[in-house]
Amino acid sequence: MSCDNFRKFHRNNPMVFHRVVQLTNKLRKKGRRHYNIEIILGVIRYDIDVDTVGDQFKINNNYKPFYARMLMDYIGNDDFFALRESIASSHDYGPDIEYYINWKSKHYLEAKL
Repeated sequence: MSCDNFRKFHRNNPMVFHRVVQLTNKLRKKGRRHYNIEIILGVIRYDIDVDTVGDQFKINNNYKPFYARMLMDYIGNDDFFALRESIASSHDYGPDIEYYINWKSKHYLEAKL
């Protein structure tokens, strides 16, 4: 698994990160200060109708450390998930977060039209 694979998947499927953000926000509003990215991605896989492209799996398990780190960068909370050292540790999430923000702006603008 490489950072490039994750970045490509994220660019093709920004709605996955959007769901991660939505579910995390719900958990934080309920008072959760720590949680498990595996559970969040499991909910997205099985309970939410999200179709993805670009990978043989709906959401590859190898993307868990990337989504966890990107979410914590996005919300400005560096301890919401417990992390282990991985290839995802050195990835620059700035461009991925910027892509998501632009996607979200466009997606919601189109929905309002």
